[in-house]
Amino acid sequence: MLRLDSLEHPRTGIGYYTENLCRELIGRPEVDLAGVFRGQLLRGGKLKNLLDDEDLSSATDKPAGARSLLAKFIRRSTPLVRSLPGAYALRQSMRDRQALAAAAGFGKCIYHEPNFIPFRFSGPLVLTVHDLSHIRYPEHHPARRVRFLSSRLPAALDRADVVITDSRFIQQEIAELFPAVAGKVVPIHLGVESAIQELEETAAREVLENYSLDYKGYILSLATLEPRKNLTGLVRAYDCLPDHIKADLPLVLVGGAGWKSKSLYRLVDPVRKRGGRVVFTGRVPRADLAGLLSGARLFAYPSFYEGFGLPIAEARACGTPILTSDFGSMAEIAGDQAFLVDPGNLVEGLASALSSMPEHLPPVRYSWEDTARKTLDVYKGL
Repeated sequence: MLRLDSLEHPRTGIGYYTENLCRELIGRPEVDLAGVFRGQLLRGGKLKNLLDDEDLSSATDKPAGARSLLAKFIRRSTPLVRSLPGAYALRQSMRDRQALAAAAGFGKCIYHEPNFIPFRFSGPLVLTVHDLSHIRYPEHHPARRVRFLSSRLPAALDRADVVITDSRFIQQEIAELFPAVAGKVVPIHLGVESAIQELEETAAREVLENYSLDYKGYILSLATLEPRKNLTGLVRAYDCLPDHIKADLPLVLVGGAGWKSKSLYRLVDPVRKRGGRVVFTGRVPRADLAGLLSGARLFAYPSFYEGFGLPIAEARACGTPILTSDFGSMAEIAGDQAFLVDPGNLVEGLASALSSMPEHLPPVRYSWEDTARKTLDVYKGL
């Protein structure tokens, strides 16, 4: 049984992890898979509908009209509610109670929490901890999130029978910061969806036409627009490129607005006035990612800290040259095919990557099937 809160749209990295792990496990005859979502226990067709449905409507038993009104109310009230003192912890507590009530209908099982903090459960617990950025870089998170994780994660680690991490780097981080639990931590890499693969030039151009981009004629970054992703550093490095390079290669930033994204938007205006071409696409359909990645001259992901770096793996699956940070999980996932840089000193690195990296590299794929197989081995060991 998994908690499925991270499948709310818009999905980000943890949501894609939960989604793809469920997709792989749901088809295995030795697994009786269930999930709890919005206070309901989902199995079989309803669980599959949740994985597939863009608006999540068919996953619940509420009438269509009620779903629509509830969705509008939540969307409009969320910013106000989140600003209230204690609202973050209260929301988590309410979700925990709903999940526990729903889980009671499944009976004895293994509970896998894919998103850091589990609800109270008496059976075996598998916990996925994606990173420790709230400890290493608390300034890159809202204070309420840091307080919540700092207060709840130590007990969750102690309670878990097995802790899964996305990379060996995070396994080492946990061993350093929580040595008492080091012996039960298992690193399991994430995967890349089969649809995200290298496209031939003609197929890539069909996607790029929707964004007015030229094949191998842009620098691409794919990330939520928030400080930890170091996009301000990337924009500043791009601004320092020679004018003729900026004229030929726009910087394309794909991703939804995140925490403190306004400072990034403010930075871009003067860069554009100096001749830079910075393009914000917002979130794009998953179906367009293969074309955008395959068509990029360079994929830039200079994050300060990651638990895995799923966009790096996606770029590798498309054979796209990569510039990323020279430490931690980014270097681990990028392997020996990327141009590695100090994320605090991108100016020289970006120019060097463009001049030295080929336009194409042999594709390398991380598999969700492998992720699920290794996760299932963890379950079998309990």
